[in-house]
Amino acid sequence: MQIDYEKLASIAADPTSRSTMATDTSEVLASYMQILSNLIFAAGQLSESEMAMIVSSLNRWVTKKNVSVNRSYGIGKIVQMEWGNNFSPELSYKHPAVIIEEWTNTVLVIPTTSTPAKVAAAYHPIDNPTGKWYYRKVGVAEGFAHDCALILNNAKIMSKARITSISGTIVGNLSDANNVFREIRKTMIQNFFSKEWVEHQKLVQAYEKEQEKNKTLQEAYDKLLEENKMLKSADNEDATEKKEKSGETN
Repeated sequence: MQIDYEKLASIAADPTSRSTMATDTSEVLASYMQILSNLIFAAGQLSESEMAMIVSSLNRWVTKKNVSVNRSYGIGKIVQMEWGNNFSPELSYKHPAVIIEEWTNTVLVIPTTSTPAKVAAAYHPIDNPTGKWYYRKVGVAEGFAHDCALILNNAKIMSKARITSISGTIVGNLSDANNVFREIRKTMIQNFFSKEWVEHQKLVQAYEKEQEKNKTLQEAYDKLLEENKMLKSADNEDATEKKEKSGETN
């Protein structure tokens, strides 16, 4: 039996379906049974490792899909996350990640990978300055358990319910421009929004030029002000001297 996606889409869009239980609808149940059949068939073609990850992922989704987590984790935290079942080359299953931004119930995270080829291809300011920008090599020095690569182009906003545990925190002052945390945020902006980045840089350069002009004008103004003070002082001295001479004459 083939899944009728158009029929399922019309059921999903029907307002009355929202108040009808799935167990009361034969069409939906038939499709559900077909999915279970497909999963059983797929199990014969999967490795034990991948099947274990799929089962864990599905069960976490079933038990936590309606859970709302509003606790604060904090940016820069290294966490274990359930990424779910996704299409390749999207990341799937359980992977560590770094929290880049945080809101009430969601977080923006960057996943990590220990795949040797990706770690070797990753950018690092010292080890591999010509590496790929969308991979950033990190390790113990940055607060990670071992060498791995942050996958910047797989950044994603996700529910906090997907966080299974906290592994650590990025080392150092997160506000420091030289910290890897700030570096990767800047890299993301620079590459994800390249046109906006170029325009921003033009504005920064224009602002810096205006600052230089203002500095030059301020220095010239201060110099003239000092000269004016000296001239006034000299005029006062002349006036005083004239008064004194006038007094002697009288």
